[in-house]
Amino acid sequence: MTISKLQISKVVLFGLYYKLVYVCAVIIKLQTMTEKSISHEESLNIIQTMIDKAKNKMSQNGFHFLLWGVLVILSSLTQYILVMQGYGNNSNIVWIIMPVIGVPVGFIYEARRNKVGTAEGYNDKTYSLVWLGFGIALGIGIFACASAHISPMPIILCIVGLATFISGTIYRFKLLVIGGIVFWIAALATVFISGPAQLLINAGATFVGYIIPGIALYNNYKKDSARV
Repeated sequence: MTISKLQISKVVLFGLYYKLVYVCAVIIKLQTMTEKSISHEESLNIIQTMIDKAKNKMSQNGFHFLLWGVLVILSSLTQYILVMQGYGNNSNIVWIIMPVIGVPVGFIYEARRNKVGTAEGYNDKTYSLVWLGFGIALGIGIFACASAHISPMPIILCIVGLATFISGTIYRFKLLVIGGIVFWIAALATVFISGPAQLLINAGATFVGYIIPGIALYNNYKKDSARV
């Protein structure tokens, strides 16, 4: 419980810091425009614009949840079919193909988004570090399970759930928090359910934890873009 409270405190501090940065930016922006004698309405518009930018940050990340959600679901279902047809361990090749497709697509997307000039806030940097830690923990977990000759699925789902839950907490997005909990439930289920059925559980949890929040984030982004 001590660790959980510490994490919550950090998130609160990050949120306060992020708001302070935006307030300072607003003040600086207003000071640089004093020579133009801006009106009260213009001042309010500047403040509202910067607040909207802060709110829209998470919406721009919906792409990655949809990208990896689709890839994980397709890989899980494809391997399930291959295993049922008797391909055995050879079916693991789908998990090698998945990052070969996902990583370049993700990099290209981010490169194009940076060209547009999308600003990165403090929460986004924290979010990136969370998923960097996720990648490292995932690699170690899979290696450990392979060395012990046990299924890595419970470990994978548990780590994915943690990263998803923290992401939802950072951005105060309930669907991601719920998605993280669903991944944890799925992780517990795969402890008692072995074999190819684990792949179906993984696909179902990914749909709830990635696809549904990703669609919601994308829709929010489209609505916010239409208002600009």
